[in-house]
Amino acid sequence: MKNLLISTALLTATSTMAFADEQKFMTEADPMAIQASDFIGQNIYSTESGVENTSSNGVQDGWENIGEVHDIVLTRDGKIQSVLVDIGGFLGIGERQIAVDMNALKLVSDSATEQDDADYFLVMQANVSEFEDAPAYEHTAANDLTNSVEQAAENTAAAAKDTAADVKASAETAAAELGDAAENTSEDVQQMADEATDGDMAREPMMREGYAQLDSNDLTTEMLTGARTYDTKDEWIGEVSELVLNDKGELTHAIVDVGGFLGIGEKPVKLDLNKLDILHETDGNDVRVYLPMTEDKLKSMEAYEG
Repeated sequence: MKNLLISTALLTATSTMAFADEQKFMTEADPMAIQASDFIGQNIYSTESGVENTSSNGVQDGWENIGEVHDIVLTRDGKIQSVLVDIGGFLGIGERQIAVDMNALKLVSDSATEQDDADYFLVMQANVSEFEDAPAYEHTAANDLTNSVEQAAENTAAAAKDTAADVKASAETAAAELGDAAENTSEDVQQMADEATDGDMAREPMMREGYAQLDSNDLTTEMLTGARTYDTKDEWIGEVSELVLNDKGELTHAIVDVGGFLGIGEKPVKLDLNKLDILHETDGNDVRVYLPMTEDKLKSMEAYEG
């Protein structure tokens, strides 16, 4: 009885049984179903006598192991058309592949392991000579399709290569004609960018969560000296080492030490306080100074000599 259920589960799962319209998905596997991954690789036995029993205690006398399942071929409507079997050869050498009608195979459960529904034999009534004379299975249609796809891909690649060569030639000509103009424009843009960075044009102040802008009237040398400085990428690049006052005793510039490691190799640069964003921690004493420029820009500035 176990064999009958296993056979039915395998055949109907891919052929005659269809889910009802309202059941498009399965929530669990049929306990008697066989997965294709388990079916592939199973040995197939041939016997000249008919296979009447639904179970067998191990491999029987007269059963000849003729090969193993290599693959399953389905029709377009999902039915099992045939089972591809690798026969002959030794350790895979000299093997050839034949297609066996699924209906010619019978699943015989192994009564020696009656509790294991997945333990079964694939048996076919046929003599060895029939297998020897069986025609080799050819993947003709599949090969034709593969060859067509490969040829189309090669043609497309060749056309794309020719087009790419034409585009490259046109691009090189255009680049040669515009090279001087582009170089001059690039230099002009860079100069404008530098002027914009160093100038007094309006910009959005840096803001960070948990911090507030510090009013210039509240600034003290004690508060700023030693404060960490950050660039536009919010990366720590140095600290304020000194402050510069004008003749009226007002803070006008900060000296920021950038680069170096543990104070070695640092370079001091002089920066206008009006161009810095000074933030004070709302619930603490931390002070951060944000510079509207990158570390590379700072390193390119002249060193402050005091």
